[in-house]
Amino acid sequence: MHIRTAATVAAAMVLGLSLTACGGDSDSDAKPTGPGQHSDAPEPTGVTDSTDANGDDGKAALEHSVRAYTKALFGGDPKGHDLLSKRCQSEMPQDQFTAMAQQARHDYGALTIKTFEVDQISGDMARVSYGVGVPQFERTAQPWSREDGTWRWDAC
Repeated sequence: MHIRTAATVAAAMVLGLSLTACGGDSDSDAKPTGPGQHSDAPEPTGVTDSTDANGDDGKAALEHSVRAYTKALFGGDPKGHDLLSKRCQSEMPQDQFTAMAQQARHDYGALTIKTFEVDQISGDMARVSYGVGVPQFERTAQPWSREDGTWRWDAC
C-alpha cells in the first residue's frame, strides 16, 4: 500500500471514529452577514458552563464544543485536540490528530455542521447526533463528556 493511500485510509478510519459535528445558528461562529453562516477561523476551545447556569443543562455549551471541534477537524487546526476528552487524548496523540485534521481539510474542505441534536444529557455525559452533509460523517448518539466545565469529544 502506498504511503499516501495508507495515510488516507488511516485518516478516514480516525475520522469515522472521531468526527463530531457542530450544529446550530446561534453560536459565536456565526458571521454577522446572516444566520447559519460560519467564519473560516478555527475556534478550538469549548465553552465552559455549569449545568443549569443558563437553564438548558449545558446544551448550548455542548453544541458550541461540538461545532468548535468539527470546525477544527475539517479546518486542519491542531488545537482541536484540546476538545478531546483526557481519555481520548491519551489514545490519539497531538501529532496524530494534527495529521488527521490536515488530511480532512485537504480531502473534504472546511465542512461545518448542517444538522445537530442533543439526544441525551445526564450529568457530565451526553450523546449527540449531527451531520456535515457527507453521509459517511453523519453521527448518531456520539458520546461527549464534560471535563473541567468543558464538553469534550469522547468517542475514541
